[in-house]
Amino acid sequence: MIGNFTIVDGHVHTFSSEEVSSKILQSFNKMYSIEFENPGTGTIDDVLKSMENEGIDYTVMANFAPAKILHSNNKWTLEESRKHPNLIPLVSFHPDMDVSFESLLNEYILDGAKGIKLHPMAQGFDPKDRKLEGIYEFCNDIAFPIVFHCGRVANARLNEFSDVETLEPLIARYENIPFVLTHMADGNVKDVLRLSKSYKNVCFDTSIVISGYPQIRETNEPSWLDDSIPEGVISEIGADRLVFGSDYPWGSPAWDLKRFMGMNLTDEQKKIILGENAMKLFLNRVYN
Repeated sequence: MIGNFTIVDGHVHTFSSEEVSSKILQSFNKMYSIEFENPGTGTIDDVLKSMENEGIDYTVMANFAPAKILHSNNKWTLEESRKHPNLIPLVSFHPDMDVSFESLLNEYILDGAKGIKLHPMAQGFDPKDRKLEGIYEFCNDIAFPIVFHCGRVANARLNEFSDVETLEPLIARYENIPFVLTHMADGNVKDVLRLSKSYKNVCFDTSIVISGYPQIRETNEPSWLDDSIPEGVISEIGADRLVFGSDYPWGSPAWDLKRFMGMNLTDEQKKIILGENAMKLFLNRVYN
């Protein structure tokens, strides 16, 4: 905790070892021309140490992977959450997985999954692929949350699969799914305001765009550098539409929390964004 605030980092990537972390970070950074230094490794020990140092109570593991290793990666994420109850597991899917999606999702939920993370641009699939309709219907029936990567990675856009225009039809169609669009919908204020007014089932995470990490602020085009921008957006759409997230080990929870705590927001607004919204989305739900 920080003061009286329960802190949930709603967007973190975790890796099984230093070796795996190094390979993924190097590959990802090269693919997306990320030149700044990663503030951590994302191993479980690294994340737990960061949480202890920064007063973070829970971390949401927003992991994803290529189709061929996705199931094993999901199972590892779920296993780590059982070892460490302060790690909240999301699972991921890909239309190329040769499985019954509904049965597998039900298995994951019974195993402790608290939501779904999809990164269509990096995973290389159209989120409107008909093979995924069963998952969306399942989630719609039980109001199971889906976190979508939204927008570029750093300043790179490899395809249109994570664009707002691609994701919006799903938000409109599946009204009972709580959708989280990461990176404040690629930092587009007009999109954030429009989507908030049009759909009750969408919210946004603060990662990268509302960053305090100097290297990100210097290089990332969508970042909101002036605090008056997020303060104005929060005033317009309400604190209940934002989830605090860092995108560690690319973003920095330490720097982001420092910036956020210094913003001109009420304690109630900070309380809601820093923890309460993520708790409602991922922890305070019961699925039959």
